[in-house]
Amino acid sequence: MNTTMSKLSVAVRKPVIKIVSKPTPVTYIGPGRAKEAGRLLKMLGAKKALVITDSFLHQSGLLDGVEESIRNAGVEHSVYDGVQPDPTFAIVAEAKKACSGCDAVVAVGGGSVMDTAKAVAAAVANHTSAEALAGMLKVRRRPLPLIAVPTTAGTGSETTVAAIISDSATHSKKQLLDPKLVPMFAILDPELTVGLPKHTTAHTALDALTHALEAYVAGYADEETDRQARIAVRLIFQYLPKVQENPADLEGREALLTASFFAGMAFTRTYVGYVHAFAHTIGGKFGVPHGLANAVLLPHIMRYYLPVSYKRFAELGRMLKLGMPGDSDQIKATRFVKLLYKLNRQMGIPTRFEKFPASAIEEVIDMAFQECHGTYPVPRYFTREHARKLMEAVCAKEEA
Repeated sequence: MNTTMSKLSVAVRKPVIKIVSKPTPVTYIGPGRAKEAGRLLKMLGAKKALVITDSFLHQSGLLDGVEESIRNAGVEHSVYDGVQPDPTFAIVAEAKKACSGCDAVVAVGGGSVMDTAKAVAAAVANHTSAEALAGMLKVRRRPLPLIAVPTTAGTGSETTVAAIISDSATHSKKQLLDPKLVPMFAILDPELTVGLPKHTTAHTALDALTHALEAYVAGYADEETDRQARIAVRLIFQYLPKVQENPADLEGREALLTASFFAGMAFTRTYVGYVHAFAHTIGGKFGVPHGLANAVLLPHIMRYYLPVSYKRFAELGRMLKLGMPGDSDQIKATRFVKLLYKLNRQMGIPTRFEKFPASAIEEVIDMAFQECHGTYPVPRYFTREHARKLMEAVCAKEEA
């Protein structure tokens, strides 16, 4: 799809996007709140719940408080802990089998767990496969009630309309997009994120930052999504360095969970952009974790947006008190983008994808353009030449 047709497609979608109702989960925030899960299940009248997680979290004991609360509420439950990073449709199908006889789902984990649980809850209620629900607005019946308990602060999946599932056959990522996928409840408990490795904390927070920034410059942005994105940006810059210095900082951990939540609310209304389009492609083809892929790409693509989005970046620069009071918008904006590069360096983000060979550049561009063009309301379109230069800057260095 050429640039003109892409712009037209985005323009046609805009009024539809604005009127589609997007629910917000009932949200509980604070240390120890994960133990509310049992009470919420009882309130729902659930008889049996499936707790979806991964094996590491299950074995680490992180679920103990959640499981105890479910037992104390008198609700039967079982645990599916087979979720892997970048879950496939096969994993969703396996989890769906484990959900037999259940009337509610509790997701405890990161973005992969959330996506799996959302797909399972929808597939079970609609008596179909997750593959059949891939695409936009294909969830006819309301999914099983879902309680989302994130253990990372990044994806914001506990408040979004999307579930991202990997297609093993094509090595691509498919999106299930429907307002019905938004969980009924979200529990943001910072105690569950204290044990995260520093690199995971960084990757997930930069994932949330990507959500906020792509939402802020998107063509579908409005006053409410701007407010949500600004909250997320401010909290991440304020608290991510503090949490990296002191991983047990519950105030900081809660702030990052809050940032992820608000960024999720913003981008689920505005969509994302080129960062995600390229990150989905590179992640799907070469096994790069999603947050890391976003982090590597984010400063480069925001710099590409500077000529058309400098006023937006200048607003963020002023919010973060960058530079001098009399600086022009262009200077403020440039300082903000430079701050993105600086943050990556502080967080130890690599500058290149070592698993992404230069020989795959053209295929990656094709797949990213196919995902983005006509769907994502980006502020400035890439030419193929610009995209090629970007990919050359981030792909693996060729051996001399």
